[in-house]
Amino acid sequence: MEIQNGKTKLLGTSCNLRTIGYKYQSQHNLFQENDVGQLASITITKKRSDTVLKLSYSSSIRTQGALAATRWYFQIDGQECRKPTPIDIGMWQETADNTHVPAVLTGICESIAESGAALAAGQHTVTVRIGQMLSIHVADAISGWHTASILEVQEMCPQY
Repeated sequence: MEIQNGKTKLLGTSCNLRTIGYKYQSQHNLFQENDVGQLASITITKKRSDTVLKLSYSSSIRTQGALAATRWYFQIDGQECRKPTPIDIGMWQETADNTHVPAVLTGICESIAESGAALAAGQHTVTVRIGQMLSIHVADAISGWHTASILEVQEMCPQY
């Protein structure tokens, strides 16, 4: 890295360590009782092919049901991130308690392609989904119970 005009710059690239594009969506008092399916969606136009997407979703979540689990995860254009890793969180419930907890699902996605090719510039749809965790029984789930649910997508220069 080098400092150029007061900004940090990655050597060998024209990409500064900053956000290139940003989209934000917030919904309050969203009470979603989906156990499987889409919770939120946003479309972003990625300006460059040498950038990554930083994805964040925060909400109140609940999994209810004895010996059951729920998985919250991101998809881009209908596919999960492959590089560096899928972005997900899971919640296991051993008893039938009805506990709602705050949760933040966040991560970086470089590629959804099996080949690991960079996510191309252009329009992409980012969705937050809910569903089965491994081979565990799907729980009775709730997202966004009496709180704000926030979905953010940032196009950023890779920081490596």
